[in-house]
Amino acid sequence: MVFALTCGLIGGCVGYSWAVSGRLAAKEPVFVNEAELEFLARLDSGATVSPINARDIEVVGGSGTPQRSDAGKRVRFTLENAAGQNARVEATIDQVRGIATSDCRELRYHVYLTIVFAGESYRLLVNLNDRARSKDKLLLGRNWLRHGFVIDVSRT
Repeated sequence: MVFALTCGLIGGCVGYSWAVSGRLAAKEPVFVNEAELEFLARLDSGATVSPINARDIEVVGGSGTPQRSDAGKRVRFTLENAAGQNARVEATIDQVRGIATSDCRELRYHVYLTIVFAGESYRLLVNLNDRARSKDKLLLGRNWLRHGFVIDVSRT
């Protein structure tokens, strides 16, 4: 009886600890390992896959416009954060998928990048998108939230 009660209390505390530590503000600082850049990312439960600000996108052996057949090829691109810091990155295209935006539908390259948050590294699928006119250069979508995070709008 005492053993069962002790296990229940420990399990409850561990569960509570996880729930509190997984609560994030609407914006959180993260580090993109491959670019060695910090981004102030906005959490966006409306985005399926996380878009990141990328420009000068060049597929090695590609046609210049996104094609589904580009999956598996290498892509070079420049990531830029809100502070104007940028880095040239190269990655393998995991997939090319259609993305519905507010004004159109377009094909975007999807690559895996390593996002570091609170000392932990996460391999995250991101889509490359020119977000130069957007205030938020990185949105962390539902594929980020699946790592056990929830958005706590009361936190700043």
